[in-house]
Amino acid sequence: MDIEALTLALDIGDISDMDTGVNVHQKLLDELFAEFPGVPDGIGETNKHALVRLQEVKATQEPIRMWVCASNPEELCGLYYACHLLVDALAPLSVVRVPEQIEKDNGIISYHSTRDIVPEAFGAYTACEEPISELRRRVYANTWVGLVHENAPLRAVINGSLMGLPKDFYDFALRANMPDGKFKVAQLIGKTLGQIPGVGDRWLFLRVKAMLESGELIRVSAATEDYPYSEVVKRNFAYRQ
Repeated sequence: MDIEALTLALDIGDISDMDTGVNVHQKLLDELFAEFPGVPDGIGETNKHALVRLQEVKATQEPIRMWVCASNPEELCGLYYACHLLVDALAPLSVVRVPEQIEKDNGIISYHSTRDIVPEAFGAYTACEEPISELRRRVYANTWVGLVHENAPLRAVINGSLMGLPKDFYDFALRANMPDGKFKVAQLIGKTLGQIPGVGDRWLFLRVKAMLESGELIRVSAATEDYPYSEVVKRNFAYRQ
């Protein structure tokens, strides 16, 4: 079984209580994708299916291959969580660590997520596959337990290590990309995404909304119904943190 961009890394201390973990995760999805009806439920159903399949592997001992980009905290969380879930299972585990940069057609392709890879291109990276030893499986499982106990609102890869961080960690990058005049939220998010790997547009959008609520940003014009990032805002230079 191949698992790409595993998004089911749930903060649950007891993995036997799967329904509770899924419900908590669903609330987070609802918040992240509030402006996109149907998207949270779709992701939630995919996660539930993946969890059931992983539980089945304990009995079937089916080999599992996981795909991750080293700079993507979501995918690393998925890897560590799967190792935690299957720490005592006999099923063989392996991981394909997709290179962050690939030379192709006289250019360089950068991958921040396995979602950036077109389906027909996955086969080219199977040479990067490596087995996950029993020792490494337990190390990854313990890493996941530590992350759960830490219970940070945000996780990021810093200097090659996955760690918990405060929810406003990326605010500095948003502020650095804000012009003095008015600007579209989409432009701010797009520029910031191009500079920082491993963070999603939805998280940055939530941070922009938080800045609007705190008064750090001022709404100039509202977004259109079909495109929430079209909102126009500007700095509030009278704001003090």
